[in-house]
Amino acid sequence: MRTKSVTLADIARELGVSSNAVSLALRGKEGVSEALRERIMAKAREMNYVAQSPAQGCILALIPYRFTGAENALYRSTFYHHVCFQMEAYAASRGCQLIISSVQPADEAALRVPQLLSTVPFTGIITVGNLSREYCRMILSQGLPYVMADQYYDDVPACSVVTANTSGAYLLTSHLIEKGHKSIQFFGMAFRTSSLEDRWIGYKRAMFRHGLRPQDNLLLHSSSIDTDDSVLIPQALDELDEMPTAFVCGHDNAAHTLIRALAARGLSCPGDFSVVGFDNIQTSDIQSLNLTTYSTPKNAIAEKAVDLVLEGRARTPQRIQLYGSVIYRSSVRDIR
Repeated sequence: MRTKSVTLADIARELGVSSNAVSLALRGKEGVSEALRERIMAKAREMNYVAQSPAQGCILALIPYRFTGAENALYRSTFYHHVCFQMEAYAASRGCQLIISSVQPADEAALRVPQLLSTVPFTGIITVGNLSREYCRMILSQGLPYVMADQYYDDVPACSVVTANTSGAYLLTSHLIEKGHKSIQFFGMAFRTSSLEDRWIGYKRAMFRHGLRPQDNLLLHSSSIDTDDSVLIPQALDELDEMPTAFVCGHDNAAHTLIRALAARGLSCPGDFSVVGFDNIQTSDIQSLNLTTYSTPKNAIAEKAVDLVLEGRARTPQRIQLYGSVIYRSSVRDIR
């Protein structure tokens, strides 16, 4: 019987690190500490790892630096980290290496082509998260199969894989309405990303279909990337003419910030107000809120993006929406 070859994913799984970290260490590249490099090299020797050329080449995954920088501690336990980790593992299982590179703000603004493209013969490119419209157009112009994960632009004819954001927000808002809520506020920077905009549309659709008026607010119209929710949400609360009975938040972190801001004003959830989030983030502080939310299909998004590149379907512009599910918890009060 032929012995199964040890893969980067196997070593990564043994050490509890990413396949990308293992790849960097074994290739002598920067991006990992010397201590971690030594651990990886020792584990590779222990497991009799033999370097092989990927059967299906390499995929370059690009993610904004603001989502991965050392100062962004949330990255390790949130949506984008999960998607990137799953893409690495799934690509490896298909005989392909996936290399993750963060896009610095200056490179994004200057529309600089990633240096790796000139040194590695990539099979295709996947961008993860909110890169600018102009930068995505530049990536598309490189002529490689290209997939946008968790993002799209109506005027950039690239292949994209996203959560069914509109449907998810529609279901969450409808749940609040079914529990007797009529004064419902959307809290999220709707024009910062396509995902947040689609969630805002889902909220509005549910309100209209139930004969209710969507409510406006300061936060809704902010597209600021530099200003944190912890600053904008209290400002938006100050702008409200009257307190709604429920909030639909664009993501779980916004829900967490909102609940803390209202607690500082002597209000509790769900006693004084109800809240729903989006993404089903697994950090302990958010899990402690027992937040009703929408679980995004992180693994499916990651795997579909890789499949589209490797199966040659990424050259056909298309938008694929993948459905998650509502997770019902105790942050919604029945006021019927």
